[in-house]
Amino acid sequence: MLRRPPPAGGFSLIELLVVIVIVGMMAATALLSIGALRGEDPVEKEARRLTALLGLVSEEALVEGREYGILFELDGYRFLAWDPDSRLWATPEGDQLLRPRTFTPGVNPALAVEGREVELGDPERRERGVEQRDEIVPQVGIFASGELTPFELLLAEESVTEAWMLRGLANGEVELLPPEEIR
Repeated sequence: MLRRPPPAGGFSLIELLVVIVIVGMMAATALLSIGALRGEDPVEKEARRLTALLGLVSEEALVEGREYGILFELDGYRFLAWDPDSRLWATPEGDQLLRPRTFTPGVNPALAVEGREVELGDPERRERGVEQRDEIVPQVGIFASGELTPFELLLAEESVTEAWMLRGLANGEVELLPPEEIR
């Protein structure tokens, strides 16, 4: 008569996988809820979005062999493309990546280009139609060679003393500095 071996103690592989998946889902839910409770910093969100956009536009300039620029204003910014035929800067039409963007209300920008503070454009002037097409000139150039006009953009909220800084380097890199690294 054949005897069956006694059942082995412990968990099966399926049972272990199910437990791991459940623990992972609980951990992800806890992390997401902690982030939601902490609240989103609008200045940090704007700084991270702009850093990512500058990286994408730099890559696009390098791939296309085309010059781009960015024009910062008090309420936001817009990307411009150099048109070699007309020898003018123009807002690219139909490109969602390069569409004009506005800052979250309460986010205040301060710009320095190549070490000099730059006065930002007034959006009311633009709305009144004072700006002519041939007057549009970006403060920061994004070149086809992969280089960038050196700049520092400080983004701060009105009620908060902390700010985030974007630092564009001549080699095309963009650094994002949190409040604790600016001081």
